[in-house]
Amino acid sequence: MKRLFFISLLAVLCQGVTAQFYTTENRPAAIRFFNRPTERREIVLPTIDGYTLYKADFHTHTIYSDGDVTPRQRVREAWYDGLDILAITDHLEIRTYEKFMLKVLAPYNTTDEPFKYEHAGIANKKDNNYPVMANLNAAYDEAVYYAERENLPIMLVRGTEIWRNTKSIGEYNALFLNDINAICHPDIFESFRRVKEQGGLIMHNHPGYTRTTSEIAEGEQARAYSEGWIDGVEAINSTSLYKGIISRCLDRGLFMMANTDAHGPTSHDWPATGEFFRTMTFIMAKSCTEKDIKEALKAGRTIGYMANNLFGDERYLSAFINEAVTCRIVSRNDKGDVTYSLTNSCSVPFTLCRGTSIHRLKPFTTLKITISKGAEPKFKVDNMWHRDEQHPTVIIAVDKKK
Repeated sequence: MKRLFFISLLAVLCQGVTAQFYTTENRPAAIRFFNRPTERREIVLPTIDGYTLYKADFHTHTIYSDGDVTPRQRVREAWYDGLDILAITDHLEIRTYEKFMLKVLAPYNTTDEPFKYEHAGIANKKDNNYPVMANLNAAYDEAVYYAERENLPIMLVRGTEIWRNTKSIGEYNALFLNDINAICHPDIFESFRRVKEQGGLIMHNHPGYTRTTSEIAEGEQARAYSEGWIDGVEAINSTSLYKGIISRCLDRGLFMMANTDAHGPTSHDWPATGEFFRTMTFIMAKSCTEKDIKEALKAGRTIGYMANNLFGDERYLSAFINEAVTCRIVSRNDKGDVTYSLTNSCSVPFTLCRGTSIHRLKPFTTLKITISKGAEPKFKVDNMWHRDEQHPTVIIAVDKKK
């Protein structure tokens, strides 16, 4: 029995986990485990037309609105999830956790009066306006402080989610702001004006949320589009693709986004041991600076990623797979049939279809496919989606130089 115990203990130690024993007079012996340092999930992507693909999530929440984690935890998990860019977009008008925070802070507030800040926003609760006395920049400031303290090279975007009636107006993320407090106003179009005054961008969030259709609603939502307030649309929210949004973005010249809208820990929905990554947007930019990222968004150079599916403009999807996959001729048989080797050098798999044949080209692997004489290595890529939720058909270039 002793021998079995020591063998088991040795196995634990060999796995890189340190065990420490301690005892007290009134409780039995216990084992304390110290976990190994968490490693960042590196996501390898191709370059397209000389642009680097930066991984971004522009829609997340913390305990400062209705999320379940702190700003520093959002930064930590984003870094370990492989992101380059993160926006914490707590609600402008909703702070579900505020009442719990006030209970915790009660000993510091014997007068039972709300704490007053220089800037006061306006919220809407059961159609009754009431003052929101909070510093809405605090979550961003905490995130920046933590990223700098831990030396995490992740770009943080100051943003907020503007919430109104979800059916008639919708919800919108204001991004790249200088001061969140300054955009507070009960008139959503005045808030929009203040966002633009700061040089910010406005994204229409989850356009099909609480509605039976993702079409543009009449009234104030239609006005937001017709007057040109909207810069982009969230086509993918968490694991939902909203029908027709890719076409809307292409037709109106709007950037397309895929975001988590994370409220709880992202590890709950996208485990680090899974086959795919958290929902995110790939942004084709010259560098990871605010200037270049904003330029890329305005130009619409984005690809949405969700559960190993890619969404966007057909030309960008075609370029993505052609840059990621190297195609070589391996052999020819007596009939003239050609065997090709396809090597995937990125972290995203591809589902390649020819007729009734389906081939899954996994990340960092090589696949051999034989094609009849005279035919090109042409595939319908089933895990890519473009206009009208169609799958693009792509010819993979042969023997191109890397």
